[in-house]
Amino acid sequence: MAAATKNSDHPVPLPTGRLLIQPAALSMLVAACWAAAAGGLGRPRDDVIAPLLAGALAAAAAVLAMLLIRPWRTRPMTAWPFVFLAGTVIHLLGTLAGGMLLYFASHFGSVGTWLCLVGSYWAALFGLVRVYGSCMKQSAPPGTNTPEPRDPASTGHSE
Repeated sequence: MAAATKNSDHPVPLPTGRLLIQPAALSMLVAACWAAAAGGLGRPRDDVIAPLLAGALAAAAAVLAMLLIRPWRTRPMTAWPFVFLAGTVIHLLGTLAGGMLLYFASHFGSVGTWLCLVGSYWAALFGLVRVYGSCMKQSAPPGTNTPEPRDPASTGHSE
């Protein structure tokens, strides 16, 4: 049991490049699709530019949040979930603050801008969690508490 605990606390870094690039790319992909749809529907120029700004804002919030948690540092595997959670909260608050600024301090205040911002945020969050989950899965030691295979001939009743 002590060996399993020791192995689960080995320090690992997170893949910094993937944590910065994949969420930003997914966020900008959502924004580009939204802008292309708005342009294809003949919307005004502001309705085409606003989604790109919203996507860039969500991407910048994701990149800034990941830089703040310093994923290149090696930390015990048991510490990363808390640090990563703090990063996702920073991402949420940064996206919300930037969205409020974009909505109220510019002429891009529309429901479409907010919807694209929310879509870009969720795409970036999906990318972050996907990269984080794959890193933790690769770095985790093999489990010692795997259940024993059941005997198909047994009925499961104890007498």
